[in-house]
Amino acid sequence: MKHISHFWLLLLCLGISRTSGAHPRHLKHVVKHEKPKPAAPPPVVSVEPLVAIPAQLPDQDSADDRPCFTLDGRTMYFGSRRFSKDKWRIPDPNPNWKWDSDLWDRILTDSGWSPPINLGPPINNSGGQLNPTISPNGDILYYVSSGPVLWEAHLINGTFQKPQPVPGLLNQIYNRRQMVMALFHDSIINLVNREMLPDSDLKLRAPDAWDLHWRVDLVNHLKTQEAADFFSQMVRCESSIFPDGKYAVFSENFGKAGSYGIAGDGGEDLYLVQISPNGDWDSVKFFNGDINSPYDETYPFIAADGRTLYFTSNRPCPTCAPGTWGKQDIYRTYFDGNHWTTPVPLGPPFNSPADDYGFSIGPDGKTAYFVSNRDGKSRLYQVNLRPQDSAIAPLPVSVLQGMVTDAKTHKPLAATIYVDDLTEDKPDFNVYSDSLTGNYVLAARRGHRFGIQAIAPGHLPNSQRFTVPADQPFDRTKLDLELEPIGLGATMEFKNVYFDFGKADLLPESKLELDRVVQFLRTAGSITLEIGGHTDDVGSDAYNQRLSEDRANAVLNYLVSQGVPKRELKAVGYGKSQPLVPGTSDEARAKNRRVEMTITSQSD
Repeated sequence: MKHISHFWLLLLCLGISRTSGAHPRHLKHVVKHEKPKPAAPPPVVSVEPLVAIPAQLPDQDSADDRPCFTLDGRTMYFGSRRFSKDKWRIPDPNPNWKWDSDLWDRILTDSGWSPPINLGPPINNSGGQLNPTISPNGDILYYVSSGPVLWEAHLINGTFQKPQPVPGLLNQIYNRRQMVMALFHDSIINLVNREMLPDSDLKLRAPDAWDLHWRVDLVNHLKTQEAADFFSQMVRCESSIFPDGKYAVFSENFGKAGSYGIAGDGGEDLYLVQISPNGDWDSVKFFNGDINSPYDETYPFIAADGRTLYFTSNRPCPTCAPGTWGKQDIYRTYFDGNHWTTPVPLGPPFNSPADDYGFSIGPDGKTAYFVSNRDGKSRLYQVNLRPQDSAIAPLPVSVLQGMVTDAKTHKPLAATIYVDDLTEDKPDFNVYSDSLTGNYVLAARRGHRFGIQAIAPGHLPNSQRFTVPADQPFDRTKLDLELEPIGLGATMEFKNVYFDFGKADLLPESKLELDRVVQFLRTAGSITLEIGGHTDDVGSDAYNQRLSEDRANAVLNYLVSQGVPKRELKAVGYGKSQPLVPGTSDEARAKNRRVEMTITSQSD
């Protein structure tokens, strides 16, 4: 088959690069794996046994698929072939599946999860819709359907709009992949047919025997299950979006580099795709490290902490105890700041000798879901995790959500919200507010201090700070941000500029916010600024006047050191003469100690 392989290589240069950093119908295995067996670490084990129970969903005999969650944890989406009375639905031609797959949701209320609700048109139709994933803001639902593989539907005022193909490189790659798979399929068929020509008389005398020889010849040419899957033209595109909305991880069989298809190790592999601010899914990259193996990796799920990845693999586990692994198993890996750790199988009750796949967990980290056919039929199971199951659960997070608006018009703004981990003195990530609603949502790790800074064109930045207690239960905090339009007299406070008590030396975490102010000033046009220092009421007037001047100058000098022209800046100390709020409480005094930036002149 080598003469065919070179033909594929000429067709398939689509630029899927390697960097660090269809549907789950189970096809019958027609050939055995011939790949080497990688070593695997021992499974994760809890102190006390966990129990997997059928998920608390009605109509469990319905082939429900893995759910995904909005980042605030209030909505669950999943694919299912469960029965529905909707007249627009039609039975699937395959009697084993009864119904085509639709997308459903459940809403979290004070009394628990609502019954499943069919999303209906315009998302669902008489065809199949499957493998949903939701944007962190909860305003865009992505899913797989016919035609262009990946579709999106925007949620506006509680109503999904008409779905559109997801723009960007990924759908283009899928268009080429579908063509290549069809060519691969037809070429193998034609090759087998040519080789069977000398036995054409057998086809007339004993068609069953001829058909058996034909199938054996086909298997010999495919050689591996991975090639057989590619030959079957199956589409997966099971995806999960990172909490910052910048990347998605997805699974797909793009073939085997140097042999057939586009790229990859053969079989299902995990890939990263970058999501641009305008919504394009571009820059597809192979998920390197120890994540992908010579076997299949499917059903990726990135947790709300943005650092814990779960996926399914049929790799063998020679170190696992008998009865704790099988056909497909669930694995966990964690990004430690430099690389993804070696994947570890979850072990019981998640893994069994049967097919166990499609792990997901809500942002509260309490209830995990997965699919298994351990009882004969594929069912959705759930496991209620406990505090001692930290080796299985993702890092605990709290959710911060709100709206970014113009302080004058109160209209929504599209802004970039930068998140700094002040506990570790480093930038953490950034998210975007929606241009139509101004809404944003982010997940912050518990036990850390954070600073956020919203920046939008034509406006002064707005910064805030908050602390997520380590022992606080999962919560959802609302923080709306108003941005002052650039104009004479517009003022902003540096909420994340810090000094030691009674001193004027900038603490290291202050530079995270000031550096972005420098970038803002480079694009803000011709303006001059007053840097005003303010203190609380502790101490004499003279002491506070001098301290406020020194702190204002410390900010000015840092901005100048980063390239802001000194002629555009003026430092003024106000001492304790202009308190922001009255009172002598610790809270009032903390608010009065501040440094502000005010526009004193502006020209076109």
